Amino acid sequence: MNTTNKTASENGILGFTELWALGVGQVIGAGVITLIGPAIGLTGYSVWLAYFVAVLLGAATNLPLIIFSSVTKYSGGDYSIITMLGGEKIGGMFIVGFILQMLAMSLYVTAIGLYTESLFPAVNGKMVGLILLVLFYIVNMFGVANMAKFQKVMSALLVVVLLMFGIVGLIKGNFSSSIAIASKQFFSNGFTGFWSAVMLLVYSCQGYKLTVMYGGQAKEPTKNMPRALLAVIPVILVIYTLVAFADVSVLPLDQVINKPLTLAAKAILPSALFIIFIIGGPIMALLTTLNSTYGAMVGPFEKAAKDGWFPAGLAKKNKYGAAVVILTIELIIGVIPVLLNFSVATIVNNIMLITSVYQFLLYYSLLQVPKKMPSKWSHATMHCNNAVYYGIIILAAFFQILILYKSIKNLTPAVAITNIAVLLICFIYAVVRHNLGKTHIDTEGMLELTDTNYKEV
Repeated sequence: MNTTNKTASENGILGFTELWALGVGQVIGAGVITLIGPAIGLTGYSVWLAYFVAVLLGAATNLPLIIFSSVTKYSGGDYSIITMLGGEKIGGMFIVGFILQMLAMSLYVTAIGLYTESLFPAVNGKMVGLILLVLFYIVNMFGVANMAKFQKVMSALLVVVLLMFGIVGLIKGNFSSSIAIASKQFFSNGFTGFWSAVMLLVYSCQGYKLTVMYGGQAKEPTKNMPRALLAVIPVILVIYTLVAFADVSVLPLDQVINKPLTLAAKAILPSALFIIFIIGGPIMALLTTLNSTYGAMVGPFEKAAKDGWFPAGLAKKNKYGAAVVILTIELIIGVIPVLLNFSVATIVNNIMLITSVYQFLLYYSLLQVPKKMPSKWSHATMHCNNAVYYGIIILAAFFQILILYKSIKNLTPAVAITNIAVLLICFIYAVVRHNLGKTHIDTEGMLELTDTNYKEV
């Protein structure tokens, strides 16, 4: 096992502001526009409170990873953590299955097309989505620093536009019913409906954790990364709660149930501002997520290629430091399903069990930090008592179990079997490649190796 501590080729590019913008852009997606209506149907006027709880719940599930980002610098995101602390073969299994996450690119393309057609019915929305997919591919081909400049501008516009809607909604809305806790319509379906709404919304409150994928390019990562991730939380707490509150205050409840946020926006915004809202709100939310996802996928696969799980050529970079092969694969995976009219949403939903298993592997790996990284842990900027740290991870895992339970209630036997089969294929690939001696894991200086605190897995 190679224990040489190597530095990333792109070092110190992303500061606090850039990391914060990547986190905001990654987490604020189309979900904030489309999920509020169904959530209102589940819980009524209390939807804003459901979003408030969902943000806090998402923060709780992300907190162990945020704490670890203050411990050491690493370039491969969850892959690096699982490989170093959970076991090499488990890390290999993770990174093979992680390829499926690239299907999200097709979802963004499809959603961009739908919103474009809602604004300009005569325009081919699918073609617009594909053009933007290629555009941000080109942007990312000019390196992380260039991509981050775009992200800062787009994330700022996104935040401003959503705040604009929320503020106008407060001015024009009648929020007497929105705060009438004793009303039957506040918790229209009781606690069960409220909790169902929280579970629906929580998925749009966790995405900022992917910012850790940029650890290899961060300036002072153990300081800036946790600060940036923590700084995202109050932003989405205010925006999501405010937007949901305004949505149920500007129109009667029966008119916004199962309807997107755009309905309320059209009712209260002048035509010019409504167009700005569509572009700066739902479309910009998708663009910021699309842009940051391109870069977020690079770190894990680049590190895995260097470690031997994939051909070394996968990590090839151009003169701007962009991972040309990985970015091109992302582009192809984003284009083909759209052109073939695949139901990408169904595919992504069907791998939900796989992604949940990986989340629990991450929590297991993070439990090893005090044992395998004692010195780094003791000097971490977010260091805490070991018992407290373990408690945070256990609590996060508990919340993740609740989320998983709600998600798999309607899981069919066929989908469950497919998920298990994919997991087995990933594990077999990892075991075979590792046993053939193809892997040569670089710990990036993460572990403090001694005979007593580390054993090859």
